[in-house]
Amino acid sequence: MGWSLVVVSLIVLWIASLWKVLYSSSSTLFSKTSFLSDDRALSKRNVLLVVAHPDDESMFFSPTINYLISRGHNLYIFCFSIGNVAFINM
Repeated sequence: MGWSLVVVSLIVLWIASLWKVLYSSSSTLFSKTSFLSDDRALSKRNVLLVVAHPDDESMFFSPTINYLISRGHNLYIFCFSIGNVAFINM
């Protein structure tokens, strides 16, 4: 019962976010000031990238990291594990 409630909640949340992305007008979606917009090129932002494993940032987020660095933003990477999978059961 508990797991089914979690699954149904996640599905409803996914559908609601998909609805917002697909059916909101593109003019109102992009007319708001964006976090990484180019019209504020002089203002640098501090960006924190949180990953679970030490190699996740290089495997999944390389294009994002390159984009942020090329725009002059300060990027910090926080990794939750130290990568010691061999010593998990000890």
